[in-house]
Amino acid sequence: MNKLSAIHMEQEDRLLLYQLFWHYYHGDLIKVTAIDWANLGELLRTITVLSESELGNQAICIFDEVSEESLQTFGFDYNRLFVGPNRLLASPYESTYSNVEGNIMQQETIKVRNFYHYEGLQVAEEGQFPDDHIQYELEFICYLLSQNEKESDLNLFLENHFFKWVNKHCERVEEHSQNRLTLAFAYLLKEFLQLEKIIIEGGEPNVN
Repeated sequence: MNKLSAIHMEQEDRLLLYQLFWHYYHGDLIKVTAIDWANLGELLRTITVLSESELGNQAICIFDEVSEESLQTFGFDYNRLFVGPNRLLASPYESTYSNVEGNIMQQETIKVRNFYHYEGLQVAEEGQFPDDHIQYELEFICYLLSQNEKESDLNLFLENHFFKWVNKHCERVEEHSQNRLTLAFAYLLKEFLQLEKIIIEGGEPNVN
């Protein structure tokens, strides 16, 4: 990419990618077949700005050539990274990265909850499950992106919350992943956020 200022992505493609990440962190892709992964790779190649980026292309190539070993160990690696029961190696909670002690259900979680409430929304498990889990934040982003009049609210949420921690989350996945698919999603999300930051802020191609 030689001209960062020329980067453009259709809103439909942005929404598709956020929905894909939501399904991933919701656990919907654990049983996906090799054919389905190849179809996903083919679909992602149509988003030129993503497929022509280094990390985006690496992720798509992994989807194109999923091995049986990767399919068999995907669920195990997904759980050890994001679910448990042992210590999470790549916590999916914003507060883990924003709180000095790395604890969940802290002030940072309440700030995310308040943002949802401002938009007239709340998570179904409010008070029982942390509101700042990445699947909830992604679902909230999808809602805002689908509402044309919510662009300023979307940008505010991305800049004050999502952009501030998800890159660190992806780096932990890269560090601890033992499966090509979990690694591919870290590459894909990391690259997508770099593009999002450029598109929204007109800034440098790094997500802090």
